[in-house]
Amino acid sequence: MCYHFQSSDMLEWLKTQVRVIEAWREDVASRPDLDMEMITRLEHHYQWLTAEVLNLENRAQPRRSVAGFGALHAV
Repeated sequence: MCYHFQSSDMLEWLKTQVRVIEAWREDVASRPDLDMEMITRLEHHYQWLTAEVLNLENRAQPRRSVAGFGALHAV
């Protein structure tokens, strides 16, 4: 799924969600009643969301272009 972001607000909100999950991971890991299933699910979600944010950040960066030749693309 790919979205074009008009502003960075959504991307910043997603980054905030990553930080929330980081804090949640620390909280869950420090509990004496460690729930491994919960930790595993949380870790998978954290990894997925982090990868998605990085992907969106890379897509949000403007491509460099050379006058008269358009955007440069990797070959």
